[in-house]
Parts: sequence; structure tokens; C-alpha cells
Amino acid sequence: MTFRVKSNEYFVPIEGAIDVDDEIAKLSEELKYTEGFLKSVQGKLKNERFVNNAPEKVVAMEKNKEADALAKIETIKASLASLK
Repeated sequence: MTFRVKSNEYFVPIEGAIDVDDEIAKLSEELKYTEGFLKSVQGKLKNERFVNNAPEKVVAMEKNKEADALAKIETIKASLASLK
């Protein structure tokens, strides 16, 4: 399994170390939660009233949350693909 942390990549041998079905279930649940979170953040960013009335720092923070969620979703999907 490969994990990416910022620009570093770590390889962790998992054969026999974990219950693959359990890990897939956990990652699937985390993916579902993160996709819901992303949808919520994107909803705020699509709301013109929010974007026009919120302080610039708040809007920037929401954009950072969006980018983080997108990156996390990509990582989870890659992890799931490596387990299947």
C-alpha cells in the first residue's frame, strides 16, 4: 500500500497485517463521509451570498477545505484500488 503525505510517499507492506475486507469497509465509509463533506463545502462556495458577504479569510479557508477534501478522496480511492 502506498500513502502520500504532502510530497512524501510511504510504502507499507500490508499482506497478512490487516483484515482486507475490514479495511475496505473502513475506507469506503471514510470516502462516503469525505464526499458528503466536500459536497457541503462546495455548496457554500457556490452560494453567491456566502462568497460575497463572508470575510475573505473565511472564503479562503473553505477553498482550502475543498482542496484538502479532493486530495483525501483521491488518496482513499487509490488505497481502495490497491486493496481490491
